Amino acid sequence: MVDDERSTHDSVQREAAQRGLQKTDSNSFTWNTDHKDFPRNWTLWRKTYDGLLIFFLEFFTTVISTTGPSAAEPAMKEYGLSRVIALTGFQFMYGIGQALGGLVMPPFSETLGRRKSYLLSAALYSISSLLVGVVPSPVGVFVGRFFSGFASSVPSIVLAGSIEDLYSNRSRLWFLWLWNCSTTFGMCLGPIYGSYIATSAGWRWIFHTSAIISAVLFVLLFAIKESRPTKLLSERLDSLQSEFGGLDLDLPNPDRPTSSHELLTVILLRPARLGMTEPIIILVASISATVWGMVYLFTESFTVVYSQFGWAEKSTSLPFIALLPGVLLGVFVRLWDQHQMNDRQRNGVSPKPEDKINGFAIAAPALAVGLWVFGWTVPPLVHTHWIVSMFGLALIGFAVNEFAYTLSGYIADSYTIYASSGLAAVAFLRGTLSGCMPLFAYQMYSGLGSNIATSIIAAVATLFCVTPYIFLKHGLRLRERSRFARFSAEMNERQNID
Repeated sequence: MVDDERSTHDSVQREAAQRGLQKTDSNSFTWNTDHKDFPRNWTLWRKTYDGLLIFFLEFFTTVISTTGPSAAEPAMKEYGLSRVIALTGFQFMYGIGQALGGLVMPPFSETLGRRKSYLLSAALYSISSLLVGVVPSPVGVFVGRFFSGFASSVPSIVLAGSIEDLYSNRSRLWFLWLWNCSTTFGMCLGPIYGSYIATSAGWRWIFHTSAIISAVLFVLLFAIKESRPTKLLSERLDSLQSEFGGLDLDLPNPDRPTSSHELLTVILLRPARLGMTEPIIILVASISATVWGMVYLFTESFTVVYSQFGWAEKSTSLPFIALLPGVLLGVFVRLWDQHQMNDRQRNGVSPKPEDKINGFAIAAPALAVGLWVFGWTVPPLVHTHWIVSMFGLALIGFAVNEFAYTLSGYIADSYTIYASSGLAAVAFLRGTLSGCMPLFAYQMYSGLGSNIATSIIAAVATLFCVTPYIFLKHGLRLRERSRFARFSAEMNERQNID
């Protein structure tokens, strides 16, 4: 009997080792991180294929997110809608869908895993885009754009997890930055994509092409592999259990809610509590949402600004190109981050969340300067060549990308095990403002004039210049006073997580 038990035990150990599992001190298994099937050890070809597809899914959905105003202009004439109602359907509903998706999807994506989440996103995006383009009624716009926004929240939530699955800390610094760059590029290219398709083929083709490309992505995504380690571990333990039976195996997964009450807490109560009681979350959410929404405001305001230079309506989206060189300037900040990381490792100094604020400290004044330059180099009160305003836009592009990268990184490092809830609160406010900003942009710029309207935004951005000082000077004290951040730090220290 003893020999049979020992034989079974040896067989279980042998099969577990072949699956990349190793026994822990307790009655459970964990990953052998040196095994070839552990996601960070996958081949370069596998990582490249999977990475390019999920990056493109995030990029493409972001492109379509800013096409709303381009479609609203011709659609409001076809449907007999006012500008505000048309923008509500094409842009506000998208933003609200994105905001709700950012709240609801994180815990579900942990249960579904990465692969199924991406497939669900691409399928829903294709169907909802088709709904907007095919249904001959504003109802199709309101419903379709809402579900498109909801679907687009999935890659924006899951992609950071995929990068963490596949790459070590040093590589993640660059991949997360590239992800933010692709998102900012997508936001900037969307208005150009939308205006030129709407002019040449009709506004419905914006969404026909969106449905087609999303459907192709859905098919290609079938070939990617699941990369979430806990999901893969669970599957392998189930396989081991079915092969031998009667094994008392334990798989603790802190990311998976165990009851409907806990699920409700994770989805609604915890993000709401963090968003209303945590000074760091409140500051980051307010700043990040305002700056993100500003790009969506430009989708309408550029029409007013550059039509005063005599540009054709479809050409007024082209100044978004000027934001792109600014985005790439962030490479110098990343090199500085890499240099600091190397210095800390050499000196044996542990990194702290405030290390992520360096880029933000540069970006905050860059945003203010860029807006003041842009606001006072355009008509009606100032008449310069249009190219002068582009220098201001380049600084804005740099700032927008740095804000997104550094502030999300600061939340993730400050709250670690509660980071998804903190980022959900940020995403909710960001999605809401991105939907609201275009609704009043046209009236604001045409009523106040481009100079005064931009000055109001520049004044708000100037106030943001104080916030890097707040984080650098008082960030540690704020984290020590936060029950969530303090508990996260204690857990990381206990588990020796870097």
